[in-house]
Amino acid sequence: SVEMAAVAHTDLTSVRQAIEGSIHDPAWDDGSWGPLYLRLAWHCCGTYSEACGNGGSNGGTMRFKGEQADPENAGLSPAIARLDTIHAKHAELSKADLYVLAGYVAIEVMGGPSIPFGIGRKDYTVFEAEEVHGATGCPFGDGKEGNPHGSRLPAADLGSDPGCPMKAGVAEREAATIKHIRATFTRLTMSDRETVALIVLGHQFGRCHLESSGFDGPWYAFDPTHWNVYENGLGYLSLYEMGLARGGLHETTTAKGNRQYELTIGWAQEKFMMLPADAALWWDPAFRKEIQRYDRNRLAFRHEASAAWKKLTELGCEGLLTTETTPARNP
Repeated sequence: SVEMAAVAHTDLTSVRQAIEGSIHDPAWDDGSWGPLYLRLAWHCCGTYSEACGNGGSNGGTMRFKGEQADPENAGLSPAIARLDTIHAKHAELSKADLYVLAGYVAIEVMGGPSIPFGIGRKDYTVFEAEEVHGATGCPFGDGKEGNPHGSRLPAADLGSDPGCPMKAGVAEREAATIKHIRATFTRLTMSDRETVALIVLGHQFGRCHLESSGFDGPWYAFDPTHWNVYENGLGYLSLYEMGLARGGLHETTTAKGNRQYELTIGWAQEKFMMLPADAALWWDPAFRKEIQRYDRNRLAFRHEASAAWKKLTELGCEGLLTTETTPARNP
């Protein structure tokens, strides 16, 4: 029946299993594709503009070379290629849906919550994409929020103000990066609380690669492939109060000339790393309040980061999505 067919389409058990089966890989980065799948999904969605009424994951514009060429998307192509092989066997989903679903599955496999996925994003043809976005067919920025590449995605560092008096506070010296993050996430309709939830959600996982971004190393060196904003315990979020607040993270310059913050803990194999955009969540008093709240209430973080993730991934998809009927795994 038509109803049965509709339910079959919304039960994603088989495609979720295929994505999950592709995540563990001893030959790839810390043994997991999870962090890169999460980043890909995030970057598909982070181009939404409320004012322009376009961007975000609907349209699947990450399929196009123009969007893949955004410097903020450097290093994503291996994940796109890997998911495209899964798409070949699961063409019932658009690639726009598949790339975002991979982020949901990654969160779950890495120990985060099961978040119900909405199906129905379209893959624009080149013609449709150009009608919406102009010649590139992609949602590039207009530079208003300050990303030097003109991308709508957040930049990791806009530099400190060399003209700032010595006695100025860090929030004043680093105002460019702080304002840039707030403006970018405001465009994504996110509050300060949702902004902090989304950045911490993403950056508890994975690592930066010198050859892709010019930054280097894992954020949470002990366990970069699992949810580590632990309910009871330290984890990534503790690096703010116990590291940054106490001057434990030192500013360094990478081999590519980018500044980042590093902390060495005796028995860790690698340094812990923060980008200036991560540190900005401590430098700015309003963001810091949210970091401190989450540090003291890890369960609230788990729930609210899930809600913010769902909101981010559905921007620009209003009226298109049907919730999956897949039986859930992790609460």
